[in-house]
Amino acid sequence: MDMRKGTDAAGGVWGLAVQRATVLTERSQPGGLDENCWDDVAIRDIIAVVLYALHLRHGHPVERVKWESVLWHLRDDQTVRTLVEDVLPAAGHRLAPEQSADSAVDDPVVERWRWLTRTWDPQAPPLSRTMAAVSPWYGPPTPGPVSAVPEPLWGGMSRGIGNGLPDPAVEVCTSWAAHAVQQTLSADCSGYAIHQRVRIIDGPYSGQCGYVRELGWVFDDGAQEVVGPAGYVVDLDDAAGTERFDADEVSSRADGLHWADRAEGTIKYEDPRAGWRGPALRALSCAEDLAAVLERVSNPEIVPTSLRDIIAAAYGHHHLNMGSGAAAKPNRVSWQLSMHWYQLTSQFTNGQVAELWEVEFKAHLHDPSPVRYAALNELEARALVSQRTEPL
Repeated sequence: MDMRKGTDAAGGVWGLAVQRATVLTERSQPGGLDENCWDDVAIRDIIAVVLYALHLRHGHPVERVKWESVLWHLRDDQTVRTLVEDVLPAAGHRLAPEQSADSAVDDPVVERWRWLTRTWDPQAPPLSRTMAAVSPWYGPPTPGPVSAVPEPLWGGMSRGIGNGLPDPAVEVCTSWAAHAVQQTLSADCSGYAIHQRVRIIDGPYSGQCGYVRELGWVFDDGAQEVVGPAGYVVDLDDAAGTERFDADEVSSRADGLHWADRAEGTIKYEDPRAGWRGPALRALSCAEDLAAVLERVSNPEIVPTSLRDIIAAAYGHHHLNMGSGAAAKPNRVSWQLSMHWYQLTSQFTNGQVAELWEVEFKAHLHDPSPVRYAALNELEARALVSQRTEPL
């Protein structure tokens, strides 16, 4: 399903929501909005869906929906989901099952929501390879019917944000959509922008300069709006890390420097490459690496003592990403497959290795408590993936 189709043709209120979201996204992206960029389309579509849903909920014209309300609902992707899944069905939009996101629908709002909530295959072939199957201009055609050609990587679009993640765009890009909205909202409220040079005018850091790194808002849960900017996170030149300040403690009258220059003589002025010449960090031994793996998996008992002894005495350890994927609702899960292989001798020789596999499962991109399992071989590891991703 190509989400670049129908953006301009969609009419009515939904078309107005897309148009308003497009204008805002254009302003927030350094090069403007690129309809062939997965990131830009995701950010724009998330904002458009929230605008449209708030129009339906409150009855306000799309152009009068307040950015303060939009930003409140962009606090996280679950808030976006709750808004959309509560409001759209009541207005007659039949939200189709996310696991059939490739089938056609007539409703452009539902189509856009399905694209935002679908999962992706990071191992899909790039566009050039899929085009070779249907067009002689891209090289020798692939044998077989055109219908058998797989969907290209990221739907044939370029991608930078979370490149490699299989998770839905609404989980990956809601925070980026919020960032775009808060830039416009801060400018409308005469606030400061990310990376703007500022001076602290009150408190223990008074007189110091630095760069704004985050904007702070008060979330009014009763009104479901934000108030602010109420404060800023500032990366000061002469303080380790960042510090939080109320809005009235910050002034734009700084020292004329621009991102990311620092004032000479401050602790952050030194050459950022200086650390490259420092001593290298000590690598974990094979025994320490194994201990770390066994500590984080839920089934360390499956690793026999004999294999533990072999790995602990190994010469070196290496780690490979062997694939990832995701399943959409109703059995939402993302998985990451890794192979840890241990070189048993100083000179690599075929067969002189020991393997241990690890599978990580998340119920959500931002799942704070992922579940990990160890497996003794690839077959066992992929069987664990199959068990968790089978349809309910």
